[in-house]
Amino acid sequence: MSRLSLPLLYLIIYIASLPATAQTDTLRGHWLCQAEGVHLYLDLGAESLTVPGYEILGPVSGYMRGGMANTWFLTSFKPKGDGAWTLRFSNDVGADTQVAVVQRQSDGTLAFRAVGGVVLRRVVKRKYATLPANLTFAPM
Repeated sequence: MSRLSLPLLYLIIYIASLPATAQTDTLRGHWLCQAEGVHLYLDLGAESLTVPGYEILGPVSGYMRGGMANTWFLTSFKPKGDGAWTLRFSNDVGADTQVAVVQRQSDGTLAFRAVGGVVLRRVVKRKYATLPANLTFAPM
């Protein structure tokens, strides 16, 4: 091998060993849907969030609570492209799941769209009422 090809080989190996840069850090923070009183906490780059009252579960990548009948834990996520993410939530009882697509808007808000029907509910006058399929979350 020539003197130039060995350093080039090391450079290629080094670049290949670097972690892939994805859009995971684009969704990290705390957002609030003011209209429904729902808080959304996300850190798609790491499982770093502890859910109050559920510390025994350890750190998670995201959860929703407030303004709903249950706390909802982020169980899986994947990038969809164009800054959108598909998120899958399960409630604290484990009885329901909700798939949603979220996308950061130019003003910093998150557009949340429930996919496959809405199972997010709250109690109104001792009965369950379904939340809207489309929510807007503002950064906190």
